[in-house]
Amino acid sequence: MISKKKATAMMLGLTMGISGTALAAPANDGADINARIAALEAQQQQLAQQLNALKKENAKLKQAGKIAKSNKAAITNLKDAQNRITINGFGRLGWDNDNVNGYINRNDFRRTYLDLEGKYKVNDRWNMNFQAETVQHYAKYVTAQLNDPHTYPAYHPKDRDHQYDNEHGTIQRVWAEGSVGKVNLDIGRRWRGMGYNFAFFGNESDGVVADVQLPKSPLTAEFFYLTPTDRGYDFSVAGLGLKGRISPKLETRLAYGKLNVGKNEDLGVDYYGKGAAPWDGLKNSVGSHAFLIGAMYNPIKNIFLLGDYVHTNRERNRNGAAEGGRTIAFDGRDTYAIQMNYRWPDLNSKGSFQLYTRYYNYPNNENDLVGIFGDKQDGAFHAGNRGWVFGFKYVPAKNIEWDTFYMKANATKLVWDGHRGEQYHHTMLRTRVDFHF
Repeated sequence: MISKKKATAMMLGLTMGISGTALAAPANDGADINARIAALEAQQQQLAQQLNALKKENAKLKQAGKIAKSNKAAITNLKDAQNRITINGFGRLGWDNDNVNGYINRNDFRRTYLDLEGKYKVNDRWNMNFQAETVQHYAKYVTAQLNDPHTYPAYHPKDRDHQYDNEHGTIQRVWAEGSVGKVNLDIGRRWRGMGYNFAFFGNESDGVVADVQLPKSPLTAEFFYLTPTDRGYDFSVAGLGLKGRISPKLETRLAYGKLNVGKNEDLGVDYYGKGAAPWDGLKNSVGSHAFLIGAMYNPIKNIFLLGDYVHTNRERNRNGAAEGGRTIAFDGRDTYAIQMNYRWPDLNSKGSFQLYTRYYNYPNNENDLVGIFGDKQDGAFHAGNRGWVFGFKYVPAKNIEWDTFYMKANATKLVWDGHRGEQYHHTMLRTRVDFHF
């Protein structure tokens, strides 16, 4: 512990040291202090200016951040809008050499063609779709005129102002696709096909198709109510179906359909047939109901078998009123088509190809109908024909597909004229190139 004497001595020495320092300060020390104060004030002012500049720069950076954030949101919204709308389709150059007798659409597919389809995303569950087809008949009907209206017109009188509408690229079909719970819905007007070769139904239609995946099953159950849109027809078909892959190599499609008219009732009115004014009833040559059994089987690598069998309860009859005393049998209730494919073409792979052959038997039908309203999309296969098709598909460049086939069939001429009911050999050579986008 420090003694009182030592503490007193230490305090005295410290006091004397402080006093000596004060006495030793120069006379102009006040000026130096003022100069230092002035320098500090100047430095403080400079720091304040720098601080203000930093604040302004910070404000600019904040504003730039807001603008960047706004731009990012705008870009995100733009991308979202772009992703909501998709456009696709293909353009086609085609050529046919078809000797089909009597039909006004002979070589009608010798043409240019554009299929334009769009999809608008409404939300995560629903899309709106459209399709516009432009058909340029450069081999036929470009300058076609009406026949003498005092006999019977080639077009219904109401169609005279619209006989070339299929060349104008108007939007012909609009439909919605979406889901409610576990039920998927397809509602509106579009091309629809049932069967692997469209032998049951393959046509433009108004209507609704609903399907739902069966629990713990690879199969999907389906309900449909469809109305063909071809002019003159006035009937609908409702039915149930089942489809899906039932094994690694086999998938199937089954359907039952019932018309809303009886097998002895008219399907509509015949606008274009013989004696078309006044317009006669369009006889039901389909029946009141039909069954479809379809399958695709892959027995070995690259070989695929596709088949459709359709049975109807159409009214059986033998028409003895045909010209030249010929009798036409309209008693075929069964339609079938079997196709074998070797490989599948891949639009993304140059050099990809497919070989295929098809046998089909479409019974005589007074209205050129197959199944209920099948196989109408291609314009190549008619009722009253049975025979073979041999063809190939080839991808010469990405997104370009070349399809060519030759058809040879036994046919019955079913169009009303002096040769109705005659048998002949129906041949067709078709080649076309599709440019997909």
